[in-house]
Amino acid sequence: MNVVNLLDRFDFTKRSVFAKNIGLTIVLSISLIQQSYSQENKFIPIDSETLEFIKSVDYQLYSLKKLIYSGKTSSDSITSLPKVRFDSIIFKKEDYKDYGIRINELDETVPMTKNVFALDEVVVMANREDDLIIGEKSRFIKRQSRNILTNTDYGILFNLEKVKNKKLCELIFYVDKVKHKTNYKVKFYSVEELGNPLSYQYLDLINTIYETSMQTLEVGTKNKVVLDLCQENIHFEFDKVFVTVELIEYLNEDYDTITPSDQNKTKLKFQTSKELNYYSKTSDYHTKETSTKLININLMINYDFATDLFMTPHKSILISPAILLKFKANN
Repeated sequence: MNVVNLLDRFDFTKRSVFAKNIGLTIVLSISLIQQSYSQENKFIPIDSETLEFIKSVDYQLYSLKKLIYSGKTSSDSITSLPKVRFDSIIFKKEDYKDYGIRINELDETVPMTKNVFALDEVVVMANREDDLIIGEKSRFIKRQSRNILTNTDYGILFNLEKVKNKKLCELIFYVDKVKHKTNYKVKFYSVEELGNPLSYQYLDLINTIYETSMQTLEVGTKNKVVLDLCQENIHFEFDKVFVTVELIEYLNEDYDTITPSDQNKTKLKFQTSKELNYYSKTSDYHTKETSTKLININLMINYDFATDLFMTPHKSILISPAILLKFKANN
């Protein structure tokens, strides 16, 4: 698409309005030009999908569709535009779609969209032809394992587009070495994603779709845990499902309920993640109070790094619970 066509899409004034109210059009155009000259425009470009900071983006300033200035955004800070008169701006970056807007639409963050979209989930073909696995299998992060909790405080949101209505046969997760007999269950929720996808997103749990019977992790269990669900005949009709592993109780050798010390509780392993599907409640650093909302953690981290530090976080910072779902390719 050439520059003229891209600028034509801005629709500064509808033709019918221009024909009937040319005087008003002129006033608005002058107002936009004066605004672009009088105010200091500051912003940062971010990836519209991941909210990661994008450095060194080319931009062009136009006045009445005439190019008047070309520049490049900062690689490590907020970008301030030069004080020249312009009414529109186009952003260009390799692997991203050109993005053009009017000056009055310029916000503190400029969302840019990649030319090629990645799937929300990694879909892996297993060795057997009748299995499909969704989820990530990445490097485990030491000291990032998290206690299995009695409440729905964290979990993974799975995109089921590629496995919709297929039969769920196994749930796989990973744990540190179990020190006390642990009874638990797995819950599947239908959800709605709420909030602003360009800054802050959280989940609304709608219904419990399925809940396993009580399962047990014996003392000494470690690493991979496979939960066989084939006989349950589970099919999901939803596009997305939120999955959590929740604690029921700890038992000692006499099968009495106990409360272990924090270091002896059963912990779910976490792994590095390239996805934005880890939702968790958060705790206030000072009051230690837990939030009531399940927040998209990696999305929040990317946004905070972009807007506060003007950089992308190290890959070891973005993590998620190590959970996989295996479906039958052919029911």
